[in-house]
Amino acid sequence: MYVADIGVKCPTCGVKFNSKQLPAVLDIGYRNSELRQHFKGVIPQYEEYFVVTCPSCGRADWSTSFEVIEEPAYLQSPSTTAHLQFRQAAMVAEKEGRSFYNIAYLYLYAAWCADDRNALVQASEYRRLAVDAFSKSMVDGSCPADKRAETEYLVAEILRRAGEFAASREYFSKIVGRLPGPFAIMARKLMRLTEVSDSQAIDFVAEVSA
Repeated sequence: MYVADIGVKCPTCGVKFNSKQLPAVLDIGYRNSELRQHFKGVIPQYEEYFVVTCPSCGRADWSTSFEVIEEPAYLQSPSTTAHLQFRQAAMVAEKEGRSFYNIAYLYLYAAWCADDRNALVQASEYRRLAVDAFSKSMVDGSCPADKRAETEYLVAEILRRAGEFAASREYFSKIVGRLPGPFAIMARKLMRLTEVSDSQAIDFVAEVSA
């Protein structure tokens, strides 16, 4: 995995600084049950390089929200733990009134990065916040129409991953009949895991024989 120093400009205060980002992202096509790309330890997970924090005003956001600059920058983005940066980014997005769909993914990425740090309490809290934001996105219309089934699946799976087994099983039961094939197959697998209070992610493999 190649990580580069990329000069960017803060959209809030205009300060220019260097940030650690991935010039290219490898997609090997494998996902876990929470739809996170899963490298299975072959290479490190990359989500921590998708968030950037300004060293001047403290604004945190997706790296793509910071304009890339060509001129030299002398300040460095702070090396704050990634899940805390994503949490801050989600809080900023909420304050700015941005879409709940966007906010939900910031909290979900925060949960994934917290998992990587074994920060289990924080990861569970981020997942609950992601569920709330995803649910609101399906009410206010910020969830894209073609992503609704995927989002419903995600809400149920994130609840399971947060240890909310009864709520997850109830939600899966409500939506499984209208999920498209691969999500419906996975939903039935995951419902069985809720029955034994298993919150671990599994591979997203949707064969009928499973």
